[in-house]
Amino acid sequence: MKNHHHNGPVHSTSTNSRSEIHDSIAARAYELWEREGKPENQTETIWLAAEQELLTGHRAQPADPVLPVSF
Repeated sequence: MKNHHHNGPVHSTSTNSRSEIHDSIAARAYELWEREGKPENQTETIWLAAEQELLTGHRAQPADPVLPVSF
């Protein structure tokens, strides 16, 4: 899985805090990526799902869809 960086708004946090947040998102994104079968074309979607989990405190459960559903 490639390491993607989100270029969202910059918040006033220390470098260590940002690094810890990034590491937390990266670890969760990797877990989600593995759970979804390591899809190569969904890394950004999975990264954003992990980031959202961290921001909201809601962890995706195995039944929660991470990848977009196609109709």
